[in-house]
Amino acid sequence: MLVNALVVLVLLAVASAFYWWWQRRQGRVQHVERADAVTSEQLGATRGYYATFVQFSTPMCSKCPGAARLLTTIAGEQPHVVHIDIDASQRLDLARRFDIMRTPTTLVLDGDGLVVARMDGAPTPDQARAALAEVDSAGTEYAI
Repeated sequence: MLVNALVVLVLLAVASAFYWWWQRRQGRVQHVERADAVTSEQLGATRGYYATFVQFSTPMCSKCPGAARLLTTIAGEQPHVVHIDIDASQRLDLARRFDIMRTPTTLVLDGDGLVVARMDGAPTPDQARAALAEVDSAGTEYAI
């Protein structure tokens, strides 16, 4: 009987540790080394002049609508920032190109269309703002 209780306690501890680890990964901002640029034509929507949130979603994703509302709100707080929602099941070419393995996954593009940050999972408002802060603002302001 004592052995059964210890096995249950060990399983609960392992499951709790796994849950804690999984939750810590949700929405975490990862800096991305600059790669090739993504054009508006490739995305099927107009990029933002300063930055673009490119969210990959699927119809079965339960967290995607909430993430989309959050990213649209954060994008609306700053001028020249746009949120684009892409259905990963319809755009497999882009999902493969950016190694999208789960949804929601959000890429942050700078004004030139270069990926500068990535968030796997549903981000918090602070995480979305931190990802937007990864955008280098030098040279993206329009001046005459």
